[in-house]
Order: sequence, then C-alpha cells, then structure tokens
Amino acid sequence: MLGGPWRRGWWEEEDDMPRMGLITFGLVVLGLGGAGLVATPQAESAVGHEPARVSKSTPFVADCNDARPPTAAYVNAEVEPYVAVDPRHERQMIAVYQEDRYPNDGANGVLAAWTSDAGVTWSAPRLSAQPSFARCSGGDAANGGDFEKATDPWVSYGPDGRAYFAAVSYNDSNWDTAELVSTSDDQGRTWSSPATLIRDNQDNLIDDRPAVTADPTRAGTAYVVWERHFSAPADKARGSVYFAVTRDSGRNWSAARAIHRAPLGQQTSANQILVLPNGDLLNIFTQLGLGAGSTHPRHDRILVIRSTDAGRTWSRPTAVARTYVKGVEDPRTGDAVRVGDSFTDVAVDPRVNARNVYIVWGDSRFTADGSQQIALVRSTDGGRTWSTPRDVSSNHHTQAFVPSVAVTGQGRVGVTYYDLTSDSVTSRALRTDYWFSKSDDRGATWSQRQRVNSHPFDLRTAPYNGGFFLGEYQGLAGTATKFVTTATFTNDRDLLNRTDIQAGQLPR
Repeated sequence: MLGGPWRRGWWEEEDDMPRMGLITFGLVVLGLGGAGLVATPQAESAVGHEPARVSKSTPFVADCNDARPPTAAYVNAEVEPYVAVDPRHERQMIAVYQEDRYPNDGANGVLAAWTSDAGVTWSAPRLSAQPSFARCSGGDAANGGDFEKATDPWVSYGPDGRAYFAAVSYNDSNWDTAELVSTSDDQGRTWSSPATLIRDNQDNLIDDRPAVTADPTRAGTAYVVWERHFSAPADKARGSVYFAVTRDSGRNWSAARAIHRAPLGQQTSANQILVLPNGDLLNIFTQLGLGAGSTHPRHDRILVIRSTDAGRTWSRPTAVARTYVKGVEDPRTGDAVRVGDSFTDVAVDPRVNARNVYIVWGDSRFTADGSQQIALVRSTDGGRTWSTPRDVSSNHHTQAFVPSVAVTGQGRVGVTYYDLTSDSVTSRALRTDYWFSKSDDRGATWSQRQRVNSHPFDLRTAPYNGGFFLGEYQGLAGTATKFVTTATFTNDRDLLNRTDIQAGQLPR
C-alpha cells in the first residue's frame, strides 16, 4: 500500500528539490520594533530564499525491522524534528527526526542530518554511519540496537563540539524497550554505537520521550531525562522522572535512577533539563493528573526541580503553572489533531549572569469556546518564581498548537507554532500555517507574527496516529543573533511522500 519499492538513499539522489505542493519555506524578513501582539495579523511574510529540505527519500529497505507490525508504515513520512547548533561554529547544525512513521506509534528509525552553511544545504551520513537505534538503521544484538522501532529523537551540542543524540527504541512484538544515546565528534557525519541507559522487558512498564542536554558550563557533561511509568494495576499506576549523566563525553553513563516520583495515579511528561548560566540545572516537566483521558479540559501541573551540584541531588518539585488542555480537532470532520497537549517546550537565556527562563505550551484558558492557544510563562530569577500565563498566539478564532521557544545569544526570545488561520468552511483541505514571533524585552511584548510558510498546507495529508500527526514537538534553536527552525510540512495529496522536514534561519 504505502510501503512501495525500496528507494535510493537520499545521499544518492540527484534531484535535491522536493515536491512541495503549495509549500515554500525559507528566510522570513521580520519587521523591526517591539510591537505588541496583534489580534489577527493576516499578512504574508516576505520569503527571502528557497526552502532548505532536510529529509529526502527513506534509506530503509522494505520490512527492514524484521517484524510484522499490525499496520504498514507511512513510508517517506518524516515527523517530529529537533535541531541543535554547534556553540563553537554556529553555521554547523544537526537536525534529527523520525523516518517512516507508523499509525500505531513509532517509526522504522530516527535519522540525523547536518549542515555546515547555516542550513542552506543539508547532508546526511550513509546509513551505516547513522546511529543504530533500530534494525532498519543497522541495529542488532551486538551494537545494542536490536529493536523494531525508534521514536522521540533529541539532539544537543556540548561546548567542545561533541553532539549527543537520544531516542527511545522498542518492539511491538514484546515489551522490550530502551533509552539509547549516540555521540558524534565530527558535526554529525558519523555516530557511535548507542549507549544503553536503561533496558526493560516488563508488562505495563514504559520508558518514554528522552531529552538530552549537553552542559554548556561543563565540557564532556551531558544529561538525559525521561518519563518512566507503570500503567497497571490501576491502584499502583504511577510515573517517575528518570535521569542519567555522562561526565566523559558519552563514553560512560551513570546508572539510571529516579529523581522524582509522581503520586499514585499520576505520571510525568515532557521532561527537559535546562542549564542556567551559573551552572544550576532545572528539570521542567508536566505532571498529568487523574483527569487524563476525560472529554473535559485537563488541569495538569507544570513543575520544576533543581540541582545545584550538576545532577547529583535534586530539590523537591515546585509549581510553575496549571495547564488547561482540551485538544485540537479538524473543525469540519471532528478528527483529532495529535499535538502533544501535555508537552511543554522550554528555553534559557544563555547570557552570563542572566536568569531568564521561558516555558510554552498549548492551553485552552484564553478563549470562551476552549479553542487552544499558545501560553507562555517566564521567570527572571532562575526559575524560582514565575509569571502568570499569557497568550502569545494571535488569532482567538482558530486553534494553535505545537509551540517551540528559543533564546538567542543577545537575549531575544522566539516562539513558533502551527495554527488554522487560513482554514475556512469552504476549504477542501485543512489549511495550516506555521508562525514565528519574537520579543526583544524578555517576553513582555511581542512582534507581529510572521508566516514561515508562504502558502498553507493540508494537514489532512499528514500521517494519522491518534490524530493527524506532525510531531509532539518541532525544532527551534537560538544562534548568537538569529533563530533556526526545523519543522514538518505536508506535501499536499502526495500519499507516497506525505511529509518532509524543512529548515531555515529566521532573522533577528
């Protein structure tokens, strides 16, 4: 059906331009000045350059995972990218993403790509040099990657230029799952065999969604944090935050351990560690309440725990904010749009002596009908106190989702997100846009938002996995003066290549 014949790997293709339908993605020319939020900014952005396509044809052969999944993969469908910038050379970047997404979760593998010209062109290692997180990318019992699927890719650069790539690998055919990390010391051109942080094969036990953070204040040190939860029996269901650290550039990792345990009946999500300029660590996460799965808005809590000794000990959690999550759906069909409602994205101001921290998420509190918007809170004292949540999306007449936040080396804050502004009752497609807005005053006021894509794309072409799925997060990173984004866009009505990852720099 969607599997099709094996296609040449992208490193062998001559045609480097995608079939993008109506999508064009490139550099966005932003207006200057600190304008406040505009209620319904509809103007098109000025697009400066052609799109930079990160993903190309799948390098995986058919049935490469040596299993019989209950459903076929969406071959050539890439989703859920993340991006990191080399702090020594900001023209060097690495993007990671899922390849061949399945409708029942996971992908045939996760891949890396790299650029040395600030994202104008992207290349990828040969398949044999990619991290062997799953069988499709060369994983086997000898190298630790003997898994049917991989998902949740995350990447981070250390101050010495070493890159860390984390993912979760697992099987459909049994309960085998693992949190894995691979490293690269040549800007992503080759990757090590994965290190196993934890591996389990136990009914109703899930290790999920790792995030890796290289410490910018301690060369050779990186942290991985993830959610671990038991789902049954019901009276014992609970989640924990698990943590591992390397202090020798990924050659060895500490034993995985819990640094926070949720109350019975609750679990954690969207764990991510930030390193403050003074070296303190913050792990920011969402704790999901007992109302999860209800048709009413969930009232989950964003919490933070702190370490002042590089992860050796951690504080008790303190509250950041409550979230009000209702979800997103196709306004005409009622089909779900899977947007990672419990997910936050976080960023820290990297300037010396700065204490500014930012969190964004999807929230339904700002509209009378519960249409989801983008909420932001900020801290100016290193995460000890937090502002009241405010809306940083612009159109309350539609739904906004999957936000990302980043900070440049000058302290400017940027936010990206999708919304359905271009959609209407007469649209044949589910017309979707990707937006960017920035703040020059630590999030107090925001520029008029700018459309990143020059034309709307059809969200209904995306892989369907509990809803139309672009990823529960997208990539946004700050360079010294600008922002770089990696995002998922659909190729309208192209069922053999539903989605691609596009990348570009957004001017300051």
